[in-house]
Amino acid sequence: MMKSDEIIAAFLQVWEIHPDLFLAPDVEADLDNLNQSISSSIDKSNEDIAKLIQNWCKNHPIIRDTVRDASRKPKPRKSEDTSLENVLENRYPEISKALREKIKQSEQKTHK
Repeated sequence: MMKSDEIIAAFLQVWEIHPDLFLAPDVEADLDNLNQSISSSIDKSNEDIAKLIQNWCKNHPIIRDTVRDASRKPKPRKSEDTSLENVLENRYPEISKALREKIKQSEQKTHK
């Protein structure tokens, strides 16, 4: 079973490297819910954020499977399609910001 930090890191990796997965109409329609959940949970623990991500991914099996794969493989290169590079970041800035902050906090705890 993946640790909460691994779930967050893997999701963020898929978010950054495969934005096309999140721009599918059915997925994009549900991103507002995830954005609101994460932005309202910024003070929550990594375990809580990871649960939000897992629950959201249950409705999006392709993303769920890609996140699982990302946690098991070396970090892949960014997509060659640079036209999508900042689309998610611009539309849902809270998701990227919150997840990066959670990873940063986790890394700081690890290095102490």
